[in-house]
Amino acid sequence: MVTRSEIYSLFYSGDVVVKLAAAHDLYGRYGKELSLRPDIMSQLAMMQVSEYALQTQMGAMGMGGTCTQCAARAGGGCCSRFMAGENDVLQLLMNLLAGIQVSIQQDDLIECCFLGVAGCILVMKPMFCLNYNCSHITGKEESAVLLLLEQQTGDLLRKQAVLEDLLLDFFYENI
Repeated sequence: MVTRSEIYSLFYSGDVVVKLAAAHDLYGRYGKELSLRPDIMSQLAMMQVSEYALQTQMGAMGMGGTCTQCAARAGGGCCSRFMAGENDVLQLLMNLLAGIQVSIQQDDLIECCFLGVAGCILVMKPMFCLNYNCSHITGKEESAVLLLLEQQTGDLLRKQAVLEDLLLDFFYENI
């Protein structure tokens, strides 16, 4: 039996390439079993509804283009290679369970490796990525629009935390 410390080390440490490989390995070994769990699939479905609402809001605000352009500049913006490391194995696994083909989009050592031409390919993102709104975003939006964005972000993060707990419980019992 694996200890909690070993589980945490597997899920939350290492570079993004190691985490991505671990997520793909877990998905290959346990994806079918996880997809048969009503608690996990129900929570994932609720997250997808929240994520769709958030993506719709972000799209209406033009955030994908704003963030992609910023990331391409010197320094990489907040969607930098360093921030890719904020993803953990469980977030990457959640994306795989949601049907996202999670893979390295580019490896220029500047931009986040999950940043595609239309923005981030991930639907379940690290807390920093969801919560951080730079002046390029906040400076051009009305407070009511930003409040809606923050509410939708909080809703998704709460649901994401519940799914993470369900996955941790599953892996404590099965690894």
